Amino acid sequence: MTIQNEVNVELWETIKKNYEAENYTGAILDSMFRLTDTIRNKTGLEGDGASLIGQAFGGDNPRIKLNKLQTDSEKDVQRGIQEILRGTYTAIRNPRSHDSAKDEKATADAIVIFINYLLDLIDKSKLSFDEEDFLKRVFDPYYVKTCEYSDLLIEEIPKRQRTNVAVTIILRRREVDIVSLGYFLTSLLEKLEDAELSRVYKVISDELRTTIEEDDVRYLVHICPGKYWVRMEEAVRIRTESILYEDFSNASYDIALQRCGKQGSLAAWITADHLKNFNQLVKWTRRAIDMRESSDAGLKAYIDRFFWSEICEANKEAITWPMKNYFKKALADGNLEIIQELKERITWYEQHPWWKVFEEELKNYPDIKYEEFPF
Repeated sequence: MTIQNEVNVELWETIKKNYEAENYTGAILDSMFRLTDTIRNKTGLEGDGASLIGQAFGGDNPRIKLNKLQTDSEKDVQRGIQEILRGTYTAIRNPRSHDSAKDEKATADAIVIFINYLLDLIDKSKLSFDEEDFLKRVFDPYYVKTCEYSDLLIEEIPKRQRTNVAVTIILRRREVDIVSLGYFLTSLLEKLEDAELSRVYKVISDELRTTIEEDDVRYLVHICPGKYWVRMEEAVRIRTESILYEDFSNASYDIALQRCGKQGSLAAWITADHLKNFNQLVKWTRRAIDMRESSDAGLKAYIDRFFWSEICEANKEAITWPMKNYFKKALADGNLEIIQELKERITWYEQHPWWKVFEEELKNYPDIKYEEFPF
């Protein structure tokens, strides 16, 4: 018997080096590694040994279903294979991992062929998590636009499959409501590890690299949280910020219709977290102030509706000189409207950094002081 002809190609490639070197114990351990890795990859689980088998095959709704689990016989098969798999770790892998062993070729052949049988069963099995079925729930027109609902959905995704789901969602972004997608991806990206985030943002960078479609920029700016903006490739990030700034700086707004003109709507999706991570916050702040002080009432309305709170929040921890000068001038000139805005921003926050920034100027306004929330 030539074992190479008796097992699948992937298993043979896994054991080939040790088997051909007549290290048959090593070949057996290699086959067990293949079994473990197959179960992990299929389920997204991170466990090992008996614990991994219990999570993957046990319970009323196992991750890996060997059949429909409807009849007693089908349930017996599921339980039986689960126990056999547990036994392979207890009786085959563990003794060879912990103690010195030297297996004969015949023993290795028998064990490897049996593991090949188990791998075939797993390969033909069904997963309780089906990505396409899951995506239907994300694309659901009745998606509940809350963080709580999004978090609950994400808990159903096996850990190893979360990155794939994120990438698929990004590539199929136009199939779903942009706000729903924003909630879902914000929750999902919070669950990813650093390397996984890097993979996702490589895809985002590729999508934005040369696009001239406004919808591409709109979707990707909104659905990808601003806190991760710097994870994009630098050249792509600079180009995208330039597109957004052009739209922003040339904005127009119809107050009666409460609608942006040909430009302005794209930049309206920018958040304070985006601005904090943009390359040139000074430029954005200066332009926002210029637009706010313009004689064009539409521009002021545009800034007030879409940008002013975000610009102020982005300037909170490290205020830029245009923002500092804007409020210092208002305090010096006694501009009550702007002074009232400043008061509303800092009054309820004892640790707000702007208390220190405007400390000298505020001495002339003793009525502006920290007040505790009345509830």
